[in-house]
Amino acid sequence: MRNKPIFYGWWIVAGCVVITATIVPLIMSLSGTYALAVTEELGISRSQFMIATMVVQITGIILSPRISKLVASGQMKRMQVIGVIGFALSYCTYSFAQSAWHLYLSSIFVGIFYWMSAMIPVSYMITMWFQEKRGLALSIAMAGIGLGGTILSQVVSLLLNNFGWRSTYQIMGMIALVCSLPIVLFVFKSTPAEKGLEPYGANLAKNQQSEGAREENNDSQLTVKETYSKAFFWLVMMGMFLNGLINTGALSNFPAAIQGMHDPVTAANVISIYSFMGIFGKIILGWVNDKFGVVVSSFFGCGAFFLAFILMIFGDQNMVIYMMGFVFGLGTPIGTVSPPLVTTAVFGIKNYPEAYGLINSTVTIGMAVGSVFVASILDLTGSYQIAWILMAVFSALTLFGWVSAYLGSRKYFKNTNFETVE
Repeated sequence: MRNKPIFYGWWIVAGCVVITATIVPLIMSLSGTYALAVTEELGISRSQFMIATMVVQITGIILSPRISKLVASGQMKRMQVIGVIGFALSYCTYSFAQSAWHLYLSSIFVGIFYWMSAMIPVSYMITMWFQEKRGLALSIAMAGIGLGGTILSQVVSLLLNNFGWRSTYQIMGMIALVCSLPIVLFVFKSTPAEKGLEPYGANLAKNQQSEGAREENNDSQLTVKETYSKAFFWLVMMGMFLNGLINTGALSNFPAAIQGMHDPVTAANVISIYSFMGIFGKIILGWVNDKFGVVVSSFFGCGAFFLAFILMIFGDQNMVIYMMGFVFGLGTPIGTVSPPLVTTAVFGIKNYPEAYGLINSTVTIGMAVGSVFVASILDLTGSYQIAWILMAVFSALTLFGWVSAYLGSRKYFKNTNFETVE
């Protein structure tokens, strides 16, 4: 009896892990690793250095809708090849910086090519290749961010200590190119049709599909433009903005806050715990979404974030801060895994490319605001306590926005219990 071949979509997932492990951490989790060395040599402040990362995010706000349309129009392969090559080369140009303005100029090009090569194409391919197990596939793909960050953080530290920051930028850019370009050229296919296949689970009858598949794979009777006048559009956008805000507000400020309350060993342990748990959190959230649907997965992720911020209020206690690290790690996937899943559930599979461009821009605006928002509260009050209370409230509002938007959008979908269109 011949073994059944592995569905090609899982090779797409494996390739996405390589992309998210080698390109995304250089922007999301490792950019601050260079801060001390760069600021000392260039004679600039830490905030001036951090603006470079904000510039990358701003390009995403501006370009995400356009890039999503290019991906959906069948130009993904060409665009992503240019994106990977452009990202590697522009990342290397950081090494030539002589002032903060040189960093910002490089960041414009890094941002353009980052969004062309990584997050938007990855979420699009997973959405197109999987009807069943979409949440699991997406969570595995996004788990590469934590995996890559864990491994490459050691590599970057080693290179900085031995070769300096200029050579490190160049070496890491080339690592991203060598690892990612072959995947884009020889593995990635934007849709199953390019391989003469159907999406995973497409042949299952309606009553055999999981809850996640049933709610995500219908088509809305509205275009994206027509949703602008509907309450659910603004509710989901509110949730996405706050999602970006609470994610970067936490990730960029938790390390300093924990270090201020505990000794270096405890602080390092807690940061390692939530970084490590984030890998498993992605897998769990994806499984929950596939099994029970987007409402339950949203409660899981946003509830974990809410609890983490409450625990941070009492984080000066050892047991509490360790609990916080565990819970926060489980919730971090709402920053990367939940937005594509909520988008397909609220707008439908047909509208996904256009809608996700808007969603990604909105999340990125929140990300650009979050770290500065929390730090500003610390500067004004001398404490993080008010920030954590507000962030807990924003976590609850994120959940409210997503769930309300999903329920409000149901009446505009085919093959649901709400078939009447206003």
